[in-house]
Amino acid sequence: MNNLITRTISGIVFLVILIGAIISDSLSYGVLMLFIIIRGMLEYYKLLLPDKFAIRKVLGLISGAFLFLLLFFCAWAGYDYSLLLLMAIPVFAIFIAELYSKSEQPMQMIATTLSGVIYVALPFSLMNLMVFPCGNNTVELSEFYYDYRMLLAFFIILWTNDVGAYCAGSLLGRSGKHKLFERISPKKSWEGFTGGVILSMLAGFVLYFVWGNNYPVSQVYWIVLGLIVSIFGTLGDLVESMLKRSAGVKDSGNIMPGHGGMLDRFDSVLLSFPLMLIYWQIVI
Repeated sequence: MNNLITRTISGIVFLVILIGAIISDSLSYGVLMLFIIIRGMLEYYKLLLPDKFAIRKVLGLISGAFLFLLLFFCAWAGYDYSLLLLMAIPVFAIFIAELYSKSEQPMQMIATTLSGVIYVALPFSLMNLMVFPCGNNTVELSEFYYDYRMLLAFFIILWTNDVGAYCAGSLLGRSGKHKLFERISPKKSWEGFTGGVILSMLAGFVLYFVWGNNYPVSQVYWIVLGLIVSIFGTLGDLVESMLKRSAGVKDSGNIMPGHGGMLDRFDSVLLSFPLMLIYWQIVI
């Protein structure tokens, strides 16, 4: 009971902070996402880079933060995305630093460091392309266009998927005969996955009536959006479970009482958001 209360309170605080930052303004959104990236990468490197060569992790964190800030600045101000070429500086620094690590597997360490940037920082950095959909090169900076609706819709669908998967899995998956991916996550069932998909598609349908008039697409687009977020959100959860199993830990961290670490809370975001963004860009 105490654990349930802790999870509930922690979850409510998390939702208030996340939703509040997203709908408040672009600065609050940017600060929160940058914090999530740094904390998430710290947890990732703790899982996969346990050695004491700290400069490797520092350069990885700098690269992840730099990627987010570059995309934030380019999308917000409407500047040419050729500025992303500056990412070569911290990336090359990771290669050069490895000369001094005395590691017996330098290329593996480089790959692991860069994978943290791709796996954790890139998905959150891409969110800038959604909240600043048109850039701001045609308006005054004091009137920049910050549109949080699709990002908030994404999180709503993702949370709806979690609720649907939990309820359907608890009610229909108790027999344990239809495991989704037992080797990685023994508790996940096909019944739960199906429930999450159905509720996510329903959430997409409902969101059409909330924000659909702002985008030139039909109900079908929103329903398919729910399907994409549900499928790849589940895959993202499984990937993070695979990483934790390989490291022999239950949670990636303990920043959120009852929920674990930042990666535990946002694991389903890391694969589902890039796929949603691709779909959104193609359709819109």
